[in-house]
Amino acid sequence: MVLSSIAIPIPAPIAMTLVLYPDRMNLRDLKDRFLAIPWVYDSLRPLVAGGIDLKSLARFCALESADRVFDLGCGTAQLLRFLSCEKYLGADLDSQAVERALRYASESVRFMQGDQWDNAYRDLHPTVVLMIGVVHHVSDAGFASIIGRLRGADPPPGRVVTIDVTYFPEQTLNNLLSRMDRGRFVREPQGYDRLYAEQGLRIVKREILPTRLRYVSYLGYHLSFT
Repeated sequence: MVLSSIAIPIPAPIAMTLVLYPDRMNLRDLKDRFLAIPWVYDSLRPLVAGGIDLKSLARFCALESADRVFDLGCGTAQLLRFLSCEKYLGADLDSQAVERALRYASESVRFMQGDQWDNAYRDLHPTVVLMIGVVHHVSDAGFASIIGRLRGADPPPGRVVTIDVTYFPEQTLNNLLSRMDRGRFVREPQGYDRLYAEQGLRIVKREILPTRLRYVSYLGYHLSFT
C-alpha cells in the first residue's frame, strides 16, 4: 500500500476555512475540528482509545429506572442505549451532534441544542446529572458557572456523574492521548479533586475506568451537592 495514494476527504467547513482563512487554522485546530465531526467521534475515537466500553461506562453511572436524567454535553448520545431511566434530557452545543442524537428521541427522551437549557432542566426535576467527557473541556471558572446553574433545580439533583480523560503516572500512551485530546483543561486526578471540592461538591465515589485494551483509562466520579 502506498500511503501517498490515499485520499482522505476534508469536510466542507474545514476545507472552506483552509481556503479563505489559512492563517487562522493551525494543526491543532484542524485536528480538533476533524475529531468533532460526529461520525469521527463515534467511530474512530473509540478505536484510537483502545475500544471504549459503553456498557462499563453505563454501569458506572448506576442509573435506576425511576431516575430523571439531565445529560449535559450529551453529544451523539451513544451512551443512552445502555441507560435505563424514567426521563432523559440531553443538551449539547454542537448542532450536528444533537441532530445525530435525535435518532433516540421518544416521548420520554428529549434533546436540545444550545446553552439555554436552564428552564427545561428545572422542569425536569432531575435526580441525576451526567457530564460525560465534559469537565476536561471547561475552565475552572466555566465549571463554577455550570455548577451554579445546576444548583438552580429545586431540589438539586442527588448525584452528578463525571467521566473524563486524565494523566496517570508512568502511563505514557494514556498521557500522550490525553495531551492530544480536544479538551484544553485535562487535569491530573488531584486537579479534578480540587476543582470539585472548591465548588462544594462531595466526592462519593471515584473510579478508574479502562478501555477494553487498557492502555487508556478514564477517571469517573459520583458527586453530591453538600
